[in-house]
Amino acid sequence: MSWITEEKANGLKEKFNFVQVNNSNGYVSVEVPKENLIEFLKFLKESPDYSFKMFIDLTIIDHGEKEDPRFQGVVILYSPEHKERIIVKSWATDESLPTLTTLWSGAKWAEREAWDMFGIKFEGHENLVRMFMWESYPYHPLRKDFPIRGYEDVELPSLNEKERGENLEGLFNYSRMHTALPTLEDLEETQKARMPEKKSQIVLNWGPLHPGTHGTIWFLFDLDGEYVRQCDIIIGQLHRGVEKIAENIGYQQFIPYTDRMDYIAAINENHAYVVAAEKLLGIHEKVPPKAKWIRTMMAELSRINSHLLWLGTYALDLGALTMFLYTFREREKIMDILEGITGARFTINYFRIGGVFADLPAGALEAIEHFLKDFEERVDDYENLLTRNRIWLKRNKDVCIITEEDVYDYGLTGAVARASGVPYDIRKIDEYDMYGEVDFDIPIGEVGDSYDRYLVRMEEMRQSAKIIRQCIDKLRNEFTPDDPYFLEPEDPKKLKLSIDGRGLKLPAGEVYASTDNPRGELGFYIFNKKAAIKPHRVRIRSGAFYNLQVFTKAIIGRPIADAITLLSTIDPVVGETDR
Repeated sequence: MSWITEEKANGLKEKFNFVQVNNSNGYVSVEVPKENLIEFLKFLKESPDYSFKMFIDLTIIDHGEKEDPRFQGVVILYSPEHKERIIVKSWATDESLPTLTTLWSGAKWAEREAWDMFGIKFEGHENLVRMFMWESYPYHPLRKDFPIRGYEDVELPSLNEKERGENLEGLFNYSRMHTALPTLEDLEETQKARMPEKKSQIVLNWGPLHPGTHGTIWFLFDLDGEYVRQCDIIIGQLHRGVEKIAENIGYQQFIPYTDRMDYIAAINENHAYVVAAEKLLGIHEKVPPKAKWIRTMMAELSRINSHLLWLGTYALDLGALTMFLYTFREREKIMDILEGITGARFTINYFRIGGVFADLPAGALEAIEHFLKDFEERVDDYENLLTRNRIWLKRNKDVCIITEEDVYDYGLTGAVARASGVPYDIRKIDEYDMYGEVDFDIPIGEVGDSYDRYLVRMEEMRQSAKIIRQCIDKLRNEFTPDDPYFLEPEDPKKLKLSIDGRGLKLPAGEVYASTDNPRGELGFYIFNKKAAIKPHRVRIRSGAFYNLQVFTKAIIGRPIADAITLLSTIDPVVGETDR
């Protein structure tokens, strides 16, 4: 990824005397006082020389209780014209910052999350409510002084205790105190806070447990007849504090936790994290080429696997049962291949910082080739069933249009952005691993409706097959079983890099790196105050989280029946949105 150059950042310093420019391992960031933050960001967004109009992420760093000021806001932006990124930081004096929602709508959920997790207030935010926790929850879990086990201040009697009374022994002698859980009153308060004013006839609750929501998501629709006039989404039912966990364990140890975020594309989640850690270590370019080809091939297999599940369940939601059976037939073949290579079908944990866990077993390339032999024909079959089907057209054409402006405003990525005509693809922009060596096209849409999002993902499966074939040719013709699949450090005393990760330290500094996953850009921001075996701050930029946010805009004015179409074509996975 290309970042703003130090020279260009110094140009900002000359224009604004309050700007400070910092360079950490080649990642240039600028720091501005919070009083000047909005003026400065507005200039970055609107100036043709910079044009950072695409919102990527906003998060907070807690520097610790002893620091004053303690909290620092971090904003990441992208310039589509100049293909550059920039990090802007500002100290949250008095534990507050100005709201960015006046510049980017996508900041709305990010600010809610920052308030929920850190207790930072955003002046001017229209409805600063919690993002994951319920409204009456008294703590902010990502603060450094919040214990990783949480505050066990609620007594929850169990069935075992009733049977055995107070005489608990052995494994049953556990603490009866537990972290707080929301009551029905808490949930009612949360619901009212999200939609404080009813504008139409009825508020319809959809989820959190409903087959059509594809996970535990709670939608609120304010309906006028069957048309949606107001909408909000309550997530957090799967919130597990993954960022908190990442800050309390070793770097390699955290990889299995990334599996559990987007569990449908676990390999891609591993991928983003190891690339970020390698870039902070400065070893990404040194990872053995064989490992990079394997990782590129596996990431694309995982993309096809994920898109097949999306297509089957999406068609099922719209009444096309047969497609579900066909796509799961092909998906099962990929699951068998993944199991043969990694030993796991679902939570893969195969990639490592420095390469992969193990070499490809004998016959792996032949098995993948056999799968690809007729895969494109199967995709053609799917299209023959759906693409010109009149019911399919009625349910998707011109339904819930997402514009190019929405992409920049909400920070939309992946197939959702590309269907709206924005060729934003981290594989092309950043060329991590071997994506700079393979030939593939980026399919884009023209209208930005549900039909375009369907067509883009169908073509993406063909492009993934094209990439995988190139990886197979390379791995078969240019590498032997003796070639390394994991980086051996030149000086093991300086860099303790091992498969199990014992003793691995990452240096002081910061990095933001991301990959193009089936559900959009998954990025990891890692900040270290000093070299350490555990990171000081890990921020996970979820593509599914930001893409889901645009649902609340795109559904307005549409019939409630389109909610299922829109949600399916956004294709979020709750493990990643909630983290």
